[in-house]
Amino acid sequence: MKLLAKLCLFAGVACLVGAPARAELPPIKIGVIGPLSAKSSEDMGLSIIGGAKVFQSDINLSGGVMGRQIELVIRDDQAKPEIGAAMAKELVDKEKVVAVVGFANTGVALPSAKVLQEARIPVIVSGATGASVTKSFMPPAYPVSYVFRTSASDSLQPIVILNDVIDRRKLDKIALLHDESPYGQFGRQSVLAELERRKIKPVAVESFKVGESDMKAQMQRVKESGANVIVVYCLGADAVTVVKTAEKEGLKLPLVGPWTLSQQTFIDKAGSSAEGVRTSVTFIENELSSVKNQFAVNYRKINSVSRIPSAVAAAQTYDALRLISLAIFQAGSTEGPKIQAALENLAHNTTSTVVSRYARPFTPTDHEAIAENMVVLGEIRKGQVTYAYKEDASSAGIMRTKAPAK
Repeated sequence: MKLLAKLCLFAGVACLVGAPARAELPPIKIGVIGPLSAKSSEDMGLSIIGGAKVFQSDINLSGGVMGRQIELVIRDDQAKPEIGAAMAKELVDKEKVVAVVGFANTGVALPSAKVLQEARIPVIVSGATGASVTKSFMPPAYPVSYVFRTSASDSLQPIVILNDVIDRRKLDKIALLHDESPYGQFGRQSVLAELERRKIKPVAVESFKVGESDMKAQMQRVKESGANVIVVYCLGADAVTVVKTAEKEGLKLPLVGPWTLSQQTFIDKAGSSAEGVRTSVTFIENELSSVKNQFAVNYRKINSVSRIPSAVAAAQTYDALRLISLAIFQAGSTEGPKIQAALENLAHNTTSTVVSRYARPFTPTDHEAIAENMVVLGEIRKGQVTYAYKEDASSAGIMRTKAPAK
């Protein structure tokens, strides 16, 4: 009985284990999609798949769901919208998955989620952060939305970033640099909206193409603007060019950006130029909390790596799969509409998720699992992401939970 209790606790809710898995029962198929072969996004893609594999190992060792093992059906979206949509359709039509998790890029998530929405297959986006990813599918656009998220929306990250820049560090001469992808454009809109709410005008707003190698002109204009801080919104590979160019031009300003700056590619390629850069994150790999640390240890072991390429994407994917498995059990079904309804009304709190302890993370009017209090500022020090503030590190063992819906 003690062993069973431990297994049940590990599964996130005692009821998930149920009867022992029976060989004659077919596995429950869940799709996992991420950019595995796109240099600009592969940190996120590999980590989405890696986090899913940790979940699969955990849940199947503890009996699966309703006596059935979980089978992951993995696809590479190549960071291309048309490929993502095609893979989503293949998962529905050919593989007959009951749900999908993943997607790292906003531009890929939007058309792919539309495919799943119309097929009435629940999807939890665990990487892409564009605010429109969930908003596009909520009523009145659709009577019922099948699109959920466990990553921090770009309506939240700018708030956390500017709380740090303006409120805590008293820096208000802000230069905003963003790429011209859908992700960068949505990020720009969100940052400018938050600045407008605070009645602050940026001293410079500069854009650049994804993969642009020469940002000298943009950096010169930032220097001339009198900025005392740079806020960036782009993928990690382009952020490398930003910090390297700033250093070359003698522009020694604090730099803050979204979660993409926490990824291994940025840290490794930027080298010493990344020192002191801050990034808004939901999870930090070098964590002392027992559950979070165990997840990181398991990830490295199962995926045979020494570091998680994108720790945030990995943890958020693990949590997305936990929530789906809980919804399947609660619904007592693998039918899409029943899983969707259960996700909106989860009756059990989670106990073995990584980013947060979720108490009714979704409602019919809110499909965002992450709230502002779950996002913290990380800072790159000696090639690792650490907590920017001691108080956040001190409270890391206390799982931040979304305020209950009223």
